Amino acid sequence: MTDTVALSTDLATPVDAPLVASWSRRVVAALLDGAILSGATWLVLGSGGVAPSLQPTFGGPSSGAADPVAWYTSGWLVGLVVAMLVLQGWTGATPGKRVAGVAVVRVSDGRPAGIVAAGLRVVAHVLDSILLIGYLRPLWNARRQTFADSMIGTLVIQTREPEAHPWFARFRREPSAVGSTVVSVAAFAVCVVGVGFSTSSSSWGGEWESPVSCVDDGTVAAPTATATASRVGGAMHEGRLWIDREVDDHVEKGLRITWSMASPDGQLDGARVDTDLRRADGSVIGIEQEVAVASGDGYEVYLDGAEVSAGDLEEAGPGWTAQTRLVVEGHVVGACSIDAADWEAADQPDYGPPWSDG
Repeated sequence: MTDTVALSTDLATPVDAPLVASWSRRVVAALLDGAILSGATWLVLGSGGVAPSLQPTFGGPSSGAADPVAWYTSGWLVGLVVAMLVLQGWTGATPGKRVAGVAVVRVSDGRPAGIVAAGLRVVAHVLDSILLIGYLRPLWNARRQTFADSMIGTLVIQTREPEAHPWFARFRREPSAVGSTVVSVAAFAVCVVGVGFSTSSSSWGGEWESPVSCVDDGTVAAPTATATASRVGGAMHEGRLWIDREVDDHVEKGLRITWSMASPDGQLDGARVDTDLRRADGSVIGIEQEVAVASGDGYEVYLDGAEVSAGDLEEAGPGWTAQTRLVVEGHVVGACSIDAADWEAADQPDYGPPWSDG
């Protein structure tokens, strides 16, 4: 016997009328297999990698990165896709399908369809992706077939132990409960790892500050507080399971203004920082933040930094100016102004010192 495609029609009668798999089981299987491929792509190519899919669409998957890297540029990922097709072609199930309890078999004899059919079925799924009609077709089709299933002559049945592929039928023994359980547990473990590596969390891996001039603008007759300003940025990290990777080492956080003033008792209640971010056309974005005492030396206190986000600065557009005021118990005790040109001229340190944990 050869590993060939059996091109059957919807009119063919399945052998022994196997229980066709529900649409929900097929969706679960597709999601689990997608997680395995997505997680493996991140491990091999990083966040800019475009993962393969066993359920392709016309648009194709996208990583969202500025310079995406195709999965087929990696021998490891090509090997993984081939391995998934081999598993489906010869055993009827990928790890995701094994966990979901479904298998892809030929309509004609109920056996796994072979590697060629498995590959052609993936290609034929592009037809299913038109408005997703083909992927939804199992909801109303008598045999719950997608267009790809009808074209290639396959059926998705509910089982973890389909009949053996013709190449191996004469060598196969009756499946044992222990062996079946071991294979299912292994498939489940692969799926768990795949889901873990396909789910990410972002965090700051460090932070840098570069001084920016904050010029006394003369709006307060006798200021008792002093401000320092800085351009602030950091490195964005992405974590998946036990692996943490840097994805961008120069992410702008914005403008930080830190105030200090005399306070004999080291306390300062009811303090806030008001910042007017003025656009070139004269319109203003008003930002108000309450601040608390961060530290003190028994006479002068230093307040938490008030921040104007990079998003607000971008919204203000080129040529902005920022006037910031420290207000304590309703009284303005200090004010200064920051110019966009000074902020843009501030150095952005290389990764390393003066970094601090963030």
